[in-house]
Amino acid sequence: MTYEKVLEHIQATWPSLIRENKTDSGTLIGLPYPYVVPSAKTMFQEMYYWDSYFISVGLLGSGYEHHIVHMAENMAYLLKRFGVMPNASRFYFLSRSQPPFFTQQIRLAYSTLKVGNLIWLERMIAIAAREHETVWYGEAHPHFRRVFRGLSRYYDINVLDILASCESGWDHSTRCDERWLDHLPVDLNSILYVRELDLAWGYDQLGESEIARVWRGRAAERAETMQELMWDANDGFFFDYDYKNLRRTRSAPSLAGFYPLWAGLATQEQAAEIVERWLPNFEFPGGLVTTLESREGRQWAFPNGWAPLQWIVTEGLHRYGFIEDANRLRAKWCNICAAEFEQTGALWEKYNVVEPHQKTEEGLYGQVEGFGWTNSVVVDFARKLT
Repeated sequence: MTYEKVLEHIQATWPSLIRENKTDSGTLIGLPYPYVVPSAKTMFQEMYYWDSYFISVGLLGSGYEHHIVHMAENMAYLLKRFGVMPNASRFYFLSRSQPPFFTQQIRLAYSTLKVGNLIWLERMIAIAAREHETVWYGEAHPHFRRVFRGLSRYYDINVLDILASCESGWDHSTRCDERWLDHLPVDLNSILYVRELDLAWGYDQLGESEIARVWRGRAAERAETMQELMWDANDGFFFDYDYKNLRRTRSAPSLAGFYPLWAGLATQEQAAEIVERWLPNFEFPGGLVTTLESREGRQWAFPNGWAPLQWIVTEGLHRYGFIEDANRLRAKWCNICAAEFEQTGALWEKYNVVEPHQKTEEGLYGQVEGFGWTNSVVVDFARKLT
């Protein structure tokens, strides 16, 4: 299948997703720079935390790369103003954050685009380090996230499991037995491991080798603890860890278990076991299903596939040398998106990867046309397949 039409559509769509809003207006938080939203036509008219990173991956080579830097600057602004990067740039989202890809956003701007200088990098790394220390290492309300053996959980100021699941971005899923506050999520702690290495990289660039060494040490400690608590040698997979009951939640395998491959903290043997034993369970005609269990109202679950998770998994597979598997999955995702575009003239927030062209599990708000990270992952995958 060729992707020329869908790629042309995506390129033409970028201007409709760019917003500029410099002053607070009602619930919308003003931001100093323009940003890219997920959808042009419906909800999601604010800047989202983890969406922005995945959108940025697709902006490379588009002519709109400057918005990668703009969104990094907006993240820094929100962190300085509120002490937390909210779920999105609405006042009512300040009770929680989202998967924290700020350091990856910084690296994309600085290393890939060659934007900024050491003064810029020093400012951004200092803000990211402060976020890491106060938000993700927080051990008391309102940032009570680091709760057990140095590992962190998703949280919300209202101390509600359902809102902690919203911080995960997987709102809502079949993970964690509905007890998100009692779990150490494997995806979050993989992201924090990557952040710690990113901070070490940043301080190395700045000539602060001793500070860099401290961050690398923290990453190594996290990886060691994750191996102990989250890796299940019998099942050959990484699971979320229920720290209240001191057990892995083996009943709820999900694509979160692939995050250690993306992060690089899995061993080669673990990666091979995951590919052999688990990849076939998650792979379907349209790509990777989010979880193996379906439940009414749970959109981050079977039979739905989501762009950011396709990207995380394939990056992890590629990292460990499973390039054929990664490219097969990239092609499946591009194919379902291109085929749905042929039928509907649009790209979508999520897809039924088990039975392509059939209805998704729509969750609380249904299916949304757009869609920022779907567009970007198609662009990135098509680029890698050529």
